[in-house]
Amino acid sequence: MKMHTRQDRTWGIIALCMILTLTLLAPLSKAQAESGQEASFSEAELAQMLAPIALYPDSLLTHILIASTYPLEIVQAKRLQSKNTLLPIEQLMEKAADEDWDPSVTALLAFPTVLDKLSEDLAWTQDLGDAFLQDEERMLSSIQTLRHQADEANSLAEMDNMSVSRVDEQIIIEPAQKEIVYVPYYDPRVVYGHWAWYNYPPVYWAPHPHYIRPPYGHFYWHRGVHISFNYYFSAFHWHKRHVVVVHHRNSHHYRHHGPIVTSHGAQRWHHKPAHRRGVAYRSPAVKHRYKSHRPSTLYSKQVRQADRHAIKHSSTGNKLHSKSSHTTRATRGNHHAQTQQRLQQASHYNRIQTNAGQKPAHKAQPYSQQNNKAHNNLKSQQNNKTSHYKQVQTKASHKPTQIRNSSQVRSSAPSQPKVHHQKSNSQRSNSQKSHNRSHTKQRN
Repeated sequence: MKMHTRQDRTWGIIALCMILTLTLLAPLSKAQAESGQEASFSEAELAQMLAPIALYPDSLLTHILIASTYPLEIVQAKRLQSKNTLLPIEQLMEKAADEDWDPSVTALLAFPTVLDKLSEDLAWTQDLGDAFLQDEERMLSSIQTLRHQADEANSLAEMDNMSVSRVDEQIIIEPAQKEIVYVPYYDPRVVYGHWAWYNYPPVYWAPHPHYIRPPYGHFYWHRGVHISFNYYFSAFHWHKRHVVVVHHRNSHHYRHHGPIVTSHGAQRWHHKPAHRRGVAYRSPAVKHRYKSHRPSTLYSKQVRQADRHAIKHSSTGNKLHSKSSHTTRATRGNHHAQTQQRLQQASHYNRIQTNAGQKPAHKAQPYSQQNNKAHNNLKSQQNNKTSHYKQVQTKASHKPTQIRNSSQVRSSAPSQPKVHHQKSNSQRSNSQKSHNRSHTKQRN
């Protein structure tokens, strides 16, 4: 009794330890699962998506990165711009002031070609914004890496409308004239020289028809955009690797107060989830950071992939099952068809036999009469042969001095051959009469 009590206590302690271990490891496993779902962009993927815009001027590039975190507002801005293509930029900005958009999205209305690319390639735009939200420092480091790569290929020397400066090994690109901003177009497959990531080719955009290429270089240029509104309110803080903004006022007048990074009231940019307008975040960590209740796009993608895999697996099983059932049904159908054919043949044969047995007498009469006639002719021929044979025998055995009666002649005649069919009484009498007649002629 005491042994069982000690064993029960031991097993109880072991079970309690296991429960405590699982309870302590559950949050850790959940955190590991979330970190596994993080799946941040690689250096090759960042370079791939940044290649067509890394050589843009810093002010425009900061607006593009900020606006990419609000993809739905970009689509709305593009619709407004498409409906008012003939309006000047000043009037278009006045219309956009009535919309509750982020200032960076409103600033892109002055650059129709850039807004077209962001709205057309929406998947690229959303990936760009998710990568910027996920790791801002890595994003800015990748931009500098691409700029140094273009500088080594001697491509930055061809940017006539831009001012390229180098501060603490950081390449800064600004408009040559602060009031006029030019948007360059270039082929990222050429301007960066040797591309290091072979499996991740750079994103390529077809050149806009209004862009013109100078006699030399790899850059195409369009007419510059005259800034007549408060455009300079964001910039890169390259030393600390983040974006800096100043207090934005919805002003329609040009204001530029020197470097924004060192200006009074400059602060680090922060994402505003209200302008996201319900668009899901890619990373679970970013989702928790901004307290979003929608599932992350990565989680939704994994769920969709699992659902597609399950549907594909079930459809494959259904196809195999349908094939086997179709084969079985086909075999059963063939066997059933053969059985039905045999039954039809048997029933057809039975009907023929029944009809043959039920034929009326007047239809079967001609055939029976012909048969009887043929039989009678055969018998008459046999009788004629028999009578001729008897005549020959009688002549051979006849003596002139000796008269033989009919009974003797019959006794002396050889035995007739047997006939397969038995003669009737009338046939026998007819044959006897013919024999007597022939014998009487011989005597006479």
